[in-house]
Order: sequence, then C-alpha cells, then structure tokens
Amino acid sequence: MLIVIAILLLALFVFLGLKKPGIALITSPFVSFLLFCISGEADSVAAMAIAPIIFFATLIAVLMSRREPDSKQWPQIAAKCILIGIVCSLILVTAAVVFGPLGFFGFVFFVIFIGSVISYGLTSRHATAAYVISTIGSSMRQNLPLPMALESAASGRADSRARILRRIKKWLVQGYSLSESIKRGYPKCPGYAAAMIAAAERINQLPLAIKGIEADMVAKADERKKLKPVHPFYPVILIIFMFFIVLALITFVIPQVTLVLEEMTEGAKLPASTRLLSRFANFIAYEYGWSIALPLAFIVLTAGAASIFIRFRPRRAKKPYLISRIGDFIKWHLPILHWFEKNYSMVQMVELLRLSLNTGGMVNDAIANTLNLDVNNRFKKRLQKWLAKVEAGDNIAAAARESRLGNTLAWAFDDRVNQGNTLAILETLESFYRSNYNYRVNLARFIMWPCVTLIMGVMVGFIVYAIFSPMVTIINHMANLVMP
Repeated sequence: MLIVIAILLLALFVFLGLKKPGIALITSPFVSFLLFCISGEADSVAAMAIAPIIFFATLIAVLMSRREPDSKQWPQIAAKCILIGIVCSLILVTAAVVFGPLGFFGFVFFVIFIGSVISYGLTSRHATAAYVISTIGSSMRQNLPLPMALESAASGRADSRARILRRIKKWLVQGYSLSESIKRGYPKCPGYAAAMIAAAERINQLPLAIKGIEADMVAKADERKKLKPVHPFYPVILIIFMFFIVLALITFVIPQVTLVLEEMTEGAKLPASTRLLSRFANFIAYEYGWSIALPLAFIVLTAGAASIFIRFRPRRAKKPYLISRIGDFIKWHLPILHWFEKNYSMVQMVELLRLSLNTGGMVNDAIANTLNLDVNNRFKKRLQKWLAKVEAGDNIAAAARESRLGNTLAWAFDDRVNQGNTLAILETLESFYRSNYNYRVNLARFIMWPCVTLIMGVMVGFIVYAIFSPMVTIINHMANLVMP
C-alpha cells in the first residue's frame, strides 16, 4: 500500500511541477522527507527509494514547465540552482573517492580539468554571442527581411546557434522589436550588447550600433586566440606546489640534516634562512596556520564560485542585480580598476551619444538614452547628474565638467571652442578612448607579469638557498677539519 501511495505522489508532483511549479517546489522537500521517514518506520525499502526520486523528479519537472518570458521564473531559477548544487556536491564527493588514493596531485589535476571545462564553456558562449550578433548585423546591412534571413541562416542545422536564431525569428514574426526578441529568444546574450541594441533601437541607429558591437566582440575573440606564454593561474599553482615540496623537505629531510650538523659541528645551529623557512612551514602546517588557511580557502572558493556565476549570467542593465551593484562599487573604488571601468564606460557612452546626436536629437534626450547602457553603476550616477543639470538649463560643457565626466567630453560640447564640430569630436573621442583602453590593458599586462616573475624568482631563490645552505655549512666544516 505504501508503494502505491509513493508512486501516486511521484505522479502528482511531476504534474504539479509542470503546471504549478511554485507550489511543487515548496512542498516537495517536506513530502519527500515525510515519506522517507514513514517508509523507514514501515521497513518499506521501495518506498524509501521513491521518496528522494519525488524531489528530483519535481525539480526536473519545474525546469521543464512552461512560463512566460516576462514572468519572474523564480521556481525555475531555484530548481536550477538546487540541481547545480547537488551535481557539484556529487562531483566533489566522487573526486574525493576517486582521487583520494592519488593524494593532492590527483586533486590538483581534477581542479585543472574542471577549470578547463569552465573556460571552454565561457569561450563557447562568447563565440555563440559573436555569431548571433554578426548574423543579425550582416542581414541588416544587406537590407534583408530579418526574420527570413535568420530562418535561412538556421536552416538545415540543429545546433544551439540555430535554435537561438529560430527563437529570435519567432518573436520577430510576432511583432516584437529586435531588442525584445533578443531578450526573449536569447536571454543569455551579453548584457552590454543587449543594452546597446535596445538603446540604439530608440534612435533608429541599429546598423551602426551592431557594427560597433561586432567590432568589440571580434577584438575580444582575437585577444582570446592569442598565445599566452604564462597562464594567470600559474603563480598560484607554483606557490601551492612549492609549499608542499617545502613541507615535505622540512618534515623528512631537514631534521636529518640538523642531526648531522649538530654531530659534526658540536651543536651548531641551522642557518638563519633555513630556520625561518622551517618556522614558517611548521606554523602553516602544524600550528595555527589552519586558522588562516580555512578562511582563505573559503574566500577563494566563494570568490571563484561567484566569479563563475557572474560570468555565466548576463548583466541586467535597467535593474542591476545586487551582486552586480556590489561588484561595480568595488571596481569603481579600487585604484587601478577604477580607471579601466571609467574608460570602458566612456567608450560606450560616447559612442551612443554620437549615434543619438547624429539623428538630430536633443542633447538631453541623448544623455537620457545613455542611462540604458550596461555601464558601471557609479558612472551611471554621474550621467544622471549631468542630465539633471542640462535639463535645469546649465551649460552642457560646464555640467559635464561638474559631473566629473572629464574635460575631453566637456571640450566636445563647448560651443565657444568647437561650435558645430561636436559629432566629429565625439567620433575622435570614441576612437581615443577605445585605443587608450586597449593600450592600458596591454601595458598593465606587460608590467604585471615581469613583476610576478621577479617575485616568483625571489621566492624560489630563497627556498633553494634555505634548503642547500645547511649542506654548504657541513661541507665547509669538513673542509676545515681536513685542511686546518
């Protein structure tokens, strides 16, 4: 009888997951737990096995449930997060069981494998976004009916790119705008691209905006294709390997060397560098190092998981997520990242200003249009301040300067100096900011890696000196015994 009830509950929750996902998601854990406890009391193994299946089947049914694109979709989002958490936990447990006999090195290779999979996923998403935007842009430049062009580009194919094009075409045929069709048919479109398309659509400058988006995506794709002789995670991996090698030497080799040194030199101590290295390794491994290592590991894992989550989830321009606002605040107030954030925001803002003014629109309308861009939230507040001053009747150039948007932008709108040349100057500024951003990125990279290499060299050199200096002391003592 209990097995029949469990099967009926399974069918019921699958039905609820498809029709009423919110109710099913909330009630399924309690029902599964209650059924598991009752089955355990009744010694019904089959019913106990069905109890967790009810929960997992409900999660899958919630993910498969139909919903409107404009709804909040919180049941689907929660079910997806729960399933991802369960899968990650299973992977970690499996890795601990499989790689446990191999020790630390097996776990390191497993982490590298997972990192490679994540990197491939990010690269694949970027390539897909570049293909979709490029297909839309080429169709518009050829003056083809966009739905027909997208259907033609997706014909005879069944991959993810073709499915995205068909979904966008479906919403275009129903009369939705391109930005809304992309939002509904391609929700994973990069936030800056979706925001730029939506902003350019309001001023009928879609072809030029998509051309600029394509140029940015091609530049990023070319940057990803470049051969990087040093991977960003190389210093971290090197430090971890050095620590375990030093720990092994301190545990098994240095004590024997200490005994030999004391016997041959009548109680001489180890060199200062060796003692310092030994104390540091012992502190980290055997004393209070765990109180530092555990919070540090928690921070690294949390930051890594949050970084992966942010990279896979597109930004939302109009209503930024809480984690996006926190990230914008941190990046805006850090010394070096502040410049890159401001410069990148200036590139997008100047580009859209130029497109808006090119249609003959008013300056305040052009500024208001830039508020829909996917730029740093702190920079957007400066745009809001500039818009308020302009609408209050202040001079455009002076308002830009007072809003801390830079003297170059104020110079572009200064009627006394550049009367009638605003569009040409904005085009020049856009090229300047774009090239300056790329130059500073490469410059920071060229400065950072030599510094990292020097630091790594000093660390390795100190470890080598600390390990071999006791042997040199023993050799010198033996040489003095032979040749007084």
